[in-house]
Amino acid sequence: MSAAGSAPDTLAQLTAKVAQALQAGAAFVVSGASAPAAIAVALSGGRDSVALLHATRAALREGWPAARLVALHVHHGLQPQADGWTAFCQTLCDGWQVPLASARVTVAPAAGEGVEAAARRARYEALGRMCREHGAGLLLFAHHRDDQIETVLMRLFRGTGVAGMAGMPARRLLDARGDVQLLRPWIDIPRAQIDDYCAQNRLQWIDDPSNADTRFARNALRAHLPALLQAFPALHDNVAQAAAHFAQAAGMLDALAQQSLAALVRAGRDADTFSELDLAGLRALPAEHGDAVLRHWLRDLGVQSPSTARLAAMRAQLIEHHGGEPAIAHDGLVLRRFRDRVLACRAVPVASPAPFSFEWRGETRIVVPAWHGELRFARDDSFGVPEDVLRGPLRLTGRAGGERIVLRPGGPARALKQAYQEADIPAWRRAHLPLLWREQTLVLAAGLGMHRRWPADLSHAPRWRVEWIAHIDSAPPQPPGHGK
Repeated sequence: MSAAGSAPDTLAQLTAKVAQALQAGAAFVVSGASAPAAIAVALSGGRDSVALLHATRAALREGWPAARLVALHVHHGLQPQADGWTAFCQTLCDGWQVPLASARVTVAPAAGEGVEAAARRARYEALGRMCREHGAGLLLFAHHRDDQIETVLMRLFRGTGVAGMAGMPARRLLDARGDVQLLRPWIDIPRAQIDDYCAQNRLQWIDDPSNADTRFARNALRAHLPALLQAFPALHDNVAQAAAHFAQAAGMLDALAQQSLAALVRAGRDADTFSELDLAGLRALPAEHGDAVLRHWLRDLGVQSPSTARLAAMRAQLIEHHGGEPAIAHDGLVLRRFRDRVLACRAVPVASPAPFSFEWRGETRIVVPAWHGELRFARDDSFGVPEDVLRGPLRLTGRAGGERIVLRPGGPARALKQAYQEADIPAWRRAHLPLLWREQTLVLAAGLGMHRRWPADLSHAPRWRVEWIAHIDSAPPQPPGHGK
């Protein structure tokens, strides 16, 4: 299974490329560290990844002898031979004394997503988890120049934008968490040099039969490349040069979008909102500029870049349209317009949870999993709820409509709907903010506060301050990951 070839400097050149990429990554410090840094290599068992693992071992021995090397293998379960590939990787790593971590994933395409894209997403998610489990801040991929050419042409045929035409970068963050860098040390190395490297080192690998299946778009393109190369001998060099030009242009557009985004973005104002954009500022931008800002914003949130059609829908509904509170689902987020801003929100169920009935026996906190939060109680004889009110049967419910509350001592009773509007709490959140009742008396409206009008015979101490604390993880969803 080895390839023929004889280039005396190939071994040194490919190893040097790995060493340069590690140096550029600069994500670890070996000297003085209590534990060596970890370097991960994505290992499929194919020719390219086997060669990369071999070259990385050599580069680390020469330049970073204290660094730990770990190979990461993802079992997609899409081929009957997949178990054998995992076994091959284990045997290879055992022989080379390299620890191997493997993960089995389920490939479940989302709406409008093909099997290739779903497998890629699952692979990157698994690799990210394994990198963090093993403390690896650098993850190396074996993509080479031929892969880059195929990627650029594929994206051209699919009508991608400027950033897509830049191809795969040599270095980028693996995902929005920002703690793992993805490195492609051989992105400018032709496949033929990797063949030479494998021949010089008598490496063995496995072949994926699906690589010859022209039902997959990339394989179909690869089958036509020999004819294209015959007609255009400089195809590889020219496409690579075009990708570099696109990368330069994309970098300039990215810097402009980032500058505009910085002036418009702010953190979300509640636990369900990750980030907000100033709507007036977005509307003041030309449409193309606003689109770039939206793309950059979503990228920073760690979600997939929207298609041209999806981006146009976002602009039309969220920016250009006036009135209502539109919502667009996108890759685990819901984008909403509320008053003077565009929000990136957590996707939450539409209906309120079921009512929860209980009795308070003096606890300082009562956790209510169905409502994803807890009630907290603290003694407050000046402004709290009379204890006699709390000592009866209590229940948490959603809104039914028409409720009223007094939010300040001596103040008027106000409609909850109006109070929520004035508190800048959007309608979609109100269904998940519970109301605390004692029989037919409203005690607390989450997001607003306690009821403050009680009969004179209940105004004596002891009294208790009651609060609702949401249990919502504020971290944004992780990106599905992109790349080959």
